[in-house]
Amino acid sequence: MGSRIKQNPDTTFEVYAEVTYSGIGCVGKDPEVRRQFPEGYSDQEVLQTLTKFCFPFYADSHAVNQVGQNFTFVLTDIDSKQRFGFCRLSSGAKSCFCILSYLPWFEVFYKLLNVLADYSAKGQDSQRSELLETFHKLAIPEPGTSVHLGVHSYFTVPDTRELPSIPENRNLTEYFVAVDVNNMLHLYASMLYERRILICCSKLSTLTACIHGSAAMLYPMFWQHVYIPVLPPHLLDYCCAPMPYLIGIHLSLMEKVRNMALEDVVILNVDTNTLETPFDDLQSLPNDVVSALKSRLKKVSTTTGDGVARAFLKAQASFFGSYRNALKIEPGEPITFCEETFVSHRSAVMRQFLQNAIQLQLFKQFIDGRLDLLNSGEGFSDLFEEEINMGEYAGSDKLYHQWLSTVRKGSGAILNTVKTKANPAMKTVYKFAKDHAKMGIKEVKNRLKQKDIAENGCSVTPEESLPRTAPSPLVEKKDPKLREDRRPITVHFGQQQRLPPPRPPPPKIQRSSRPPWDLRLFCFSLTSSAAFSQFCRFAHQDLMLLRDLRVILLWKDEGLQSPVQNTW
Repeated sequence: MGSRIKQNPDTTFEVYAEVTYSGIGCVGKDPEVRRQFPEGYSDQEVLQTLTKFCFPFYADSHAVNQVGQNFTFVLTDIDSKQRFGFCRLSSGAKSCFCILSYLPWFEVFYKLLNVLADYSAKGQDSQRSELLETFHKLAIPEPGTSVHLGVHSYFTVPDTRELPSIPENRNLTEYFVAVDVNNMLHLYASMLYERRILICCSKLSTLTACIHGSAAMLYPMFWQHVYIPVLPPHLLDYCCAPMPYLIGIHLSLMEKVRNMALEDVVILNVDTNTLETPFDDLQSLPNDVVSALKSRLKKVSTTTGDGVARAFLKAQASFFGSYRNALKIEPGEPITFCEETFVSHRSAVMRQFLQNAIQLQLFKQFIDGRLDLLNSGEGFSDLFEEEINMGEYAGSDKLYHQWLSTVRKGSGAILNTVKTKANPAMKTVYKFAKDHAKMGIKEVKNRLKQKDIAENGCSVTPEESLPRTAPSPLVEKKDPKLREDRRPITVHFGQQQRLPPPRPPPPKIQRSSRPPWDLRLFCFSLTSSAAFSQFCRFAHQDLMLLRDLRVILLWKDEGLQSPVQNTW
């Protein structure tokens, strides 16, 4: 769904290199690889590129006085997947320890680099080689797993599916500390409009943390354009690119950058906490969403844990959570997305924003990813969908009912999808029906048992011998009259109460091989999207749902037309 993180890489890291730069004070000298692992690594193009990214500043600047900085650059492979170059500068910036990996494990690799730098400083070559070999051969463990590589080398595998939290996530922590809330909002708005964005800072660790941290706030979407957390001197011409970009620049290079022909560029100076922009992007966003986001970010409670990331997630859900309403389904055709429907059903202010949003690459990649999962029958469940389900966002009540009613699978396969694929809509329906059916399952079974006896020729009183459903205690508490006067669910509201006609004896039909109590029967008895939508809207009316469920089960199993659908 637009993510540029490679799934299931072959190894924990691609190459480790110790790079020296003897050109400090000697202009024209290039950095060189002094040591590498594996020793047989032969991609010279990668190594040459890596060395230049290890020193992304002017060598004669004050940067040489900054000690032990960790920072991360990004290289993009031929498949548009990101490789992260985790770096640690030595004292005086004379050497740099670098690990290139597809895994976005920032804290893990920073900790590992500190250990490796300590081994090198002490001349403990054997310990360094043993640690690298052990880590390189390590099968990539599951998130949350504790890994011990040696006496001083252990870590817990991060779960990239979770929201980043403070202070555990180093990128978000530094970003939130370095940039105030107003500038965070302006930068967020600029990214939503896919502007050309430059971020500058004198400290490399803070610079790349702000790039990675700000981009993470777009979740569940991903920045789809030029993405360079730190730009080396030989690539400064990228700042004049005509396409959107998100680029980090060391402060020592900014004087030269400002002398370039920059047009319509948003510039954030982290050192002075100032932002320059020729656009009114923040004012163009719906004010209610921005106000709510700003309020959440300024609360003290959001300064630790995932409060900051969740505040942005709620904003994303407010903007884009109604995409479910725009899913278009035709029998026998793949599910598609209708942009006109997505835009037209929102408020005037929101329509203006969404009209622009549907043209954005980050949104198009998001929708394409969702459609791929829906049409393949896999479904999806992530924090964004959970937020939509919990919140009051437009379109959240539909729960993919059209996909549920038209997905072309056998009923058994759909039941397996409910249990194993963790699709949010199917899982919600399955859990909801299961939980509510438990209250009346005994009655349903008794009725089916009586029906079986009647079909076999035994005399059974149709109504008197069957137990009645106990009303919900909450409903009775709100309206005590329900104990004496309770209308059937199949009677329309607003009509005078009429006693139901005697139930006709069940016809003798050939018994089906399927079990009488089957969730699949319940799901597919709601054949129309309108019926299923009505079911979703009545989801919190426990008593009504239970009666409907009983009627559907009994009438559908007897081959009769369900009266419940007629009332809907």
